[in-house]
Amino acid sequence: MPSVVKRLVGWVFAGTLWTTGCAGISSPFDAGEYVEGDYQTSLKPLQSEAEAVYLMLAAEVAGQRGHFDEALDDYLKLSKTTGDQRIAERATQIALFVKDTDKALEAVNLWLKRSPSNAAAHRVLLMLQLKGGHLDQANVAFAELLKLKDAELENTLIEIVKWLDSELPKEQGLKAIKHLSEMNPKVPELHFAYALLASNEGELEIALAEANRAMALRRNWGRAEMLQAQIMAQTGDVKAARVSLEKALKNEPKDQRLRLIYAQLLAKSGDFRAAEKELEGVVLKDTENKDARFALASVWLELGDFERARSGFQSLVNDPRYEAQAQYSLGLIDGRKGRYESALERFDAVPRGPLEFDANLNAISSLVSLGRLDEVHERMDTMRKNFPSEVLRLFLLEAETFSRKGDHKSAFEVLNRAAQALPDQLDVLYSRALVAEQIGRLDILESDLRAILEKKPDDPAALNALGFSLADHDTSRLDEAEQYIKKALAQKPNDPAILDSYGWVLFQKNKREQSLMFLRKAYSALRDPEIAAHLGEVLWLSGQKTEARKVWREGWKQNPTQDDMKRVHDRYPEAF
Repeated sequence: MPSVVKRLVGWVFAGTLWTTGCAGISSPFDAGEYVEGDYQTSLKPLQSEAEAVYLMLAAEVAGQRGHFDEALDDYLKLSKTTGDQRIAERATQIALFVKDTDKALEAVNLWLKRSPSNAAAHRVLLMLQLKGGHLDQANVAFAELLKLKDAELENTLIEIVKWLDSELPKEQGLKAIKHLSEMNPKVPELHFAYALLASNEGELEIALAEANRAMALRRNWGRAEMLQAQIMAQTGDVKAARVSLEKALKNEPKDQRLRLIYAQLLAKSGDFRAAEKELEGVVLKDTENKDARFALASVWLELGDFERARSGFQSLVNDPRYEAQAQYSLGLIDGRKGRYESALERFDAVPRGPLEFDANLNAISSLVSLGRLDEVHERMDTMRKNFPSEVLRLFLLEAETFSRKGDHKSAFEVLNRAAQALPDQLDVLYSRALVAEQIGRLDILESDLRAILEKKPDDPAALNALGFSLADHDTSRLDEAEQYIKKALAQKPNDPAILDSYGWVLFQKNKREQSLMFLRKAYSALRDPEIAAHLGEVLWLSGQKTEARKVWREGWKQNPTQDDMKRVHDRYPEAF
């Protein structure tokens, strides 16, 4: 290469901060200054050193102006003409950035021609062959990568898994890594990579099998043991995951990251004291381990040690990595302590991101506790605009919020607006029917439930609700009520709510013995205050007062504010 071009290559590459690999690619051009004007490049064979210099400068200017395709063509032309690997590397980087797979393959092959042992180039070639679905060529590229001393196979494959997960459809990515693992069955890192991708994609059976294969080929492999434990936890087998991590810790007792994962698993399984002990050990050895400090503060929050939890989260609130979670957790602590103004401030301080929706809901809950109901309506309206996919859920949550406060009228108004906005949503009709009963609007209750049954005539919830309401409010329609409930019971014969309704309608029809059979079955399945109220009343009126007292006292202890429990308490005070 002419000396002037060599110097120019050094100048162009100095200050280019990038690494060609499998991770996300950012723009290869700095936003430097340039002169606006006509731009042309030569695509003829390079006749002189001056022409090469011009072409390289033109390529850089084109890139800075966002003309990446022109820059790529110029760099590919230079790559074919010059012998400097950095030119081919630059062309590869640009091709990856513009996602031109064919030109990227052309560029990386030029790069490898000039630098046959370059591990980064081999990694890119493997990635591109996988992306193109050229699985046999990908296997050849992998074989060449294996020959290199600096292949860093484990980390390379982890990066490729990240890329496959983000760039390719699930089936294509799994097919690609499966092919490599089948063609190279004795390479543990490939089985590990297959397990990792399968785990990410939710194919847990495949993931666990591949993790086991990886561990069989490479004993006492901490990273594989961690992955195995995480997959077991995903499947719900927390006990097996715990055993796996404990085994890994025996092999690598000084691995603090492994110990942190073990502590998190302990917390997930509900063993907060054991998790606390492990995390305190990690923090003691490394006070700057913020992951461990955050996990420890979260464990203290679960244990109800609010002051230590507050201190832990407060120490992380100014770190961008933990700001959202720390502010959210501090809001939870304030809310549980009854400091609703402070909780509101914390939830409002949660930045945009994964916790934004939940933070907004908790802020609204704080406003409800503060009695600022006008702001609740305003915020819910804003949330419905900001989260259009959650409109139904937000209407139902707003109505539930008012119902829990005993403000059934406001809940009914919210559901009226929901019915206008979402006329085809049966969940809205069902919720409005239940709230309508609370404010004595039995006409709305019946019309909404019948509207549901017109579209879903076998809906057990609607059948049961309509039957129970008729039995409870209009004794002249007990036969009709019984038919609705029997139809619901035929579909869900062991549902405690439906069993309770059927027992109650039988009681209303003066069939106490049959009534008790269904009510006892319902209460045995679900110790619910409403069922307790019904069962106790039938027992009492049947002369079985000792058992009635026992059932009622259980229900009263569980929830003395439940409407049916309050009714029987007022009607039969001597029983309490």
